[in-house]
Amino acid sequence: MSINPKNIAFAIITYYPKWYNGKLKSTSHTDKIRGDLALEFLQKTISMGFHLVVVDGKSSKSFKRLLKNLPIIKLIKKLSPKRSPAKRQAFKTASKIDGVKVIIACEGEKVSLLDNVIPIVKPILENYADIVMPKREENLFKETYPDYMYQSETEGNKLYNEQLRIHNLIKEEEELDMFFGPRAFCNDPKILSLFFKKFHFQKDQKSLEEYFDPEEYSNALYFPIVIALQKKFRVKSVEIPFSYPKLQKMNETIGAKEFFVEKRQNQRIATLLHLMYLLSYLQKKQL
Repeated sequence: MSINPKNIAFAIITYYPKWYNGKLKSTSHTDKIRGDLALEFLQKTISMGFHLVVVDGKSSKSFKRLLKNLPIIKLIKKLSPKRSPAKRQAFKTASKIDGVKVIIACEGEKVSLLDNVIPIVKPILENYADIVMPKREENLFKETYPDYMYQSETEGNKLYNEQLRIHNLIKEEEELDMFFGPRAFCNDPKILSLFFKKFHFQKDQKSLEEYFDPEEYSNALYFPIVIALQKKFRVKSVEIPFSYPKLQKMNETIGAKEFFVEKRQNQRIATLLHLMYLLSYLQKKQL
């Protein structure tokens, strides 16, 4: 299948305050490594002819200069320090671009994803899916990711999917790769509305948001999928041969391992906690 790249818009968030020009000086320099990967991703996206919306949150001046020199359809200043509001900024802008039928939300470091755009967008363009959840091919997932990340996200996916099955949101044989960041969705008001919803803890649980704020990850990436399943929208899983960047793996296993082990653990706990509260809320609404 051939696709018209002008039907596709990528929505990307960049945040690399410590990025610098020139060669990498240390494998512990996370912003440099990730920023370089993001620039590679953006340049490749542009060369492939896709639309590109970038929301930047206080990256270094040198990184921003490079961004401004790229022929990006829209470069937006991030209005909130949290992730979900920034993603909503990108989604809103992407949805207004003439001819865009599919929006892909993705981290800018995931260069390998660009080799798999057709199988990701095909179900939406051929009208047998509203949302596509890319799923990492198991062998490459295990081989190319840091061991602790593979274990954490495999366990996280298992627990997340178990809860979706218990609440009859997916079938027994279905398996969504919830902890893999990319999502592709139809540029349709009914679908977009799911990604714009803002969930918060109830008043007696507000103190939890100091540690587990849904506006970080869940409101823009996880909850739209759960609500889509509840509303019987067509959510399709598509397996792709995605490889984690070698230098990024080195950074997260040697250069800054302690930081990332804690980050992945906290992200998994927060995401699963959010799911428990959302499912409880949805169940009460049905009673």
